[in-house]
Amino acid sequence: MRSLQNWGTLLLPLSSLFSLASCLDLPKDFVPPQVFKNSNLLRTIDITKPYVRETVAMVIDNISKEPQAEYYVPIPKGIIENISYLEARGEDGPHVANTAVFDSESETQYYKVLLSAPLPAGKSTKLWITLAQTDCLIPVPTLIGQTDKQFLQWTGSQYAASAYVTEKQKTKIKFPNSEVPNYTILESGDPTGAGSWYTYGPYKTVSPDQKGGKAITLRFEYTSPVIKMTKMERHIEVSHWGGNIAFEERYWMTNLGAKLKDTFSRVQWASTSYYNPPTSAIKQLTFSLTPGAQDAYFTDEIGNVSTSRFRSNIREAHLELKPRYPVFGGWNYSFVVGWNHDLKNFLRVSQDGERYVLKVPFLEGPRDSVTYDEIEIIVVLPEGATLPILTESALSDVKYSPPIPLFSEEEYLHHTFMDTLGRTSIKMKAVNVVDEQHKKELIVTYRYPTMALYRKPFVIFTGVLTLFTFSWLVSKIDLRIGK
Repeated sequence: MRSLQNWGTLLLPLSSLFSLASCLDLPKDFVPPQVFKNSNLLRTIDITKPYVRETVAMVIDNISKEPQAEYYVPIPKGIIENISYLEARGEDGPHVANTAVFDSESETQYYKVLLSAPLPAGKSTKLWITLAQTDCLIPVPTLIGQTDKQFLQWTGSQYAASAYVTEKQKTKIKFPNSEVPNYTILESGDPTGAGSWYTYGPYKTVSPDQKGGKAITLRFEYTSPVIKMTKMERHIEVSHWGGNIAFEERYWMTNLGAKLKDTFSRVQWASTSYYNPPTSAIKQLTFSLTPGAQDAYFTDEIGNVSTSRFRSNIREAHLELKPRYPVFGGWNYSFVVGWNHDLKNFLRVSQDGERYVLKVPFLEGPRDSVTYDEIEIIVVLPEGATLPILTESALSDVKYSPPIPLFSEEEYLHHTFMDTLGRTSIKMKAVNVVDEQHKKELIVTYRYPTMALYRKPFVIFTGVLTLFTFSWLVSKIDLRIGK
C-alpha cells in the first residue's frame, strides 16, 4: 500500500518535523539570507477556542537581484512542540509548499516555505501563514468554585516573528467575549480597542534581531470547558456483502480547565441546571454526523448510557451525548460512540466493477471545540480486496490519501468471524490534531474482484456441508457391543 500525500499545501505536524531533522538540519550559525522584506504585515490571533489560531497576512518584496523561492518562517523552540500545523498560501490559492526545517542546536526553528514559482527581483506578492498552537492557554486562577467564572491566560509576543525586516506591522487579538480583566499595557499605550478585539500597533521598521519584542499577557473569561481528547480511536469497517459501513469511535477525554477548589455538590449542580448558566464543566457533547446515519449508540466503562438523543434525516444527523456526570477541570471520562451508514453513500465503483473509491470524513468528533493529543484511524476493507497474502504486487492495488501528514502508518490483515484470508486493513496515526480537520476527507482506492463477493457464502456453504457430511458419517458407525 502507498500513501498519496498532497504536497501542494502541506500541513506538517511537529511530530513529522522531528522525523525530518536528520535530512533537513541547518548549520549552527544559520541565518536566513536577507533577500525578502515585509512591506506590510497583519497578525490576527484568535483565542476563541481552547487552542490559539494565528494568521499572518503580509506583502513580501524580493529585494535581491535574483528570483527567490525560499521564504523562512522562524518558530521559537519553546512552543514548537505545541504547533498542530503550519499552512502557507499565496495569492492564487494553496499553491505554496511547506517543508519543515529543524535546527537541533538553535533556540529558533524554521519552516522553509517553497513558493510555487520564484518571485522575480524587485517584485512583490501576498503570503498568508496560518498556524495552530495547542496547550498554550492556562486557567488563572487554577482553582475555582463550582459556580465561579473561569478565566484563561495567554502569553505571547508584541511583534510577529519574522526572519526579515518588517516595515509596518500590527497585531489584532480576538477574544471569545468582552470580559478581559487583565492585559499587558506597553509604554506606547497599546493595546487599543474594546469589546472582544484588542490591537497592538501599528509598529514601523521591526528588525529580526528584536525577536518578537516584549512579552504580552492577556487574561480573559472563557465560559466553555477546555476539552482535550488524550486519545481517539476511529474504526471504519466496510462490508460489500451487507452494503454497510460501520463507524465506531473510542474517546479518552479530559478537561484542562480550572479545577474545583471544593468538593463537587450534586445538589448545587441540580439547582443551577434549571437556568442553565455558563459552566466550565463538560455536561454535553454534540456530534454532527453525515446525513443518513442510523443505529447510533453511546456506551462507557459501565455499559449503555441512556442520556443521549439521536436525530437523523436526509438533511442532517445529530447525536447529543450527556456523560454520566459533569466533567470538571482535571476530571476524565472515556466513552464509545458508533453508528452505521449505507455503503453506497461513500463508495464509487469503476466501469469494470472491480475498482472502488471510498471517501469518508477523516474526523467526525464533537462539534464542540476540541483538541486531540493522538488519533488512530483504522479502515478495514472487505475480505478479498487485493488478496494481499497471495501476491506481493497486489499491495499496490490499495492506495489511501489522508488529508494531513501522518505520524505513522501500517498495513496488516484483520481477522474476524468466518474469515479465511483476512481483511486488508490500514492503520493511520496522527498527533496534536485540532478540530479544524473535521471537514477534510480520507480517500481509499482498492480493487475488489467480483468473485471475492461470493467468498463468504461459499465458505459458509462448505462449512455447513462438511458438518452435515461428518455428522452423517458418524451416524453410520456401528457402536453396538454385540448382536
